[in-house]
Amino acid sequence: MQQQPTCTSLRVRSPQDAQIIFHAVALGVLPMVTRRLDTEERRSITSGCVFVWEERGPSPEATGLGIERWTDGKRWGPSRVRDEFLFYQERDPEPVDIEPNSDSDTTPLAQPGVNHEYVRASLVKQTYSVFVETPVGRKKWHLIAYFTHDSLDYLRTVSDLPDLARIVVPPGNYRSARHNTSKHGRAQREERPHPFTPQYAAYPSSRVPVIQPPNDCLQSFDYSGRAQPRDGQSLAPLTYLQNLAPPRRHPLDEEALMAFYPRLC
Repeated sequence: MQQQPTCTSLRVRSPQDAQIIFHAVALGVLPMVTRRLDTEERRSITSGCVFVWEERGPSPEATGLGIERWTDGKRWGPSRVRDEFLFYQERDPEPVDIEPNSDSDTTPLAQPGVNHEYVRASLVKQTYSVFVETPVGRKKWHLIAYFTHDSLDYLRTVSDLPDLARIVVPPGNYRSARHNTSKHGRAQREERPHPFTPQYAAYPSSRVPVIQPPNDCLQSFDYSGRAQPRDGQSLAPLTYLQNLAPPRRHPLDEEALMAFYPRLC
């Protein structure tokens, strides 16, 4: 028997809408997709189809449930992030056969009795993932919604369906997997040293000679000339220090200065 989507003709406006759908699945109001889609089920994907599925854990033999990876047989462009959702634009949608006696507005003018193909509008895939605590442990649930930009305004919302509109989601039951992953990754990046931070070795420098003033000058004087003892020790007078010759530069400093100002050195 063909597996049906969790919802049809529905669009997901926000993470709150997605969590209502998740909780409806947990309550048994909506069905969960329990296996990968087969060829016919993939061809039946249209705008408004919503699928909820559980990711297979490291020990699936405990329950036998879950899907390892979602496949829909379509080609998608790179992902774009918005409001904790990932969006993918379909690339090169496959042609669809149209019967010549069809009432569809997309049927091309053609000879009677001949099937023709037309290229349908590109789908957009919208994904959202959460962690949820179940009776058998913590699980990861995924929501996959498909829509086209042209049909988006014609799709229903959870507010239009009484069985979904009355659902109240308990706070904290469904935690965004993307938010947890980003937070964990950010913490790891903060703990790791930045790969582009240069590491500098200590610059070689010579020891500055310590000049010992005469014993009769081991006192500190203020601007009035009075001696100022400091923690039982005396400092050399300011006039004595001002008359000392400056220490000689390190040879590397001398070479650097000679390169730029040869006349000054």
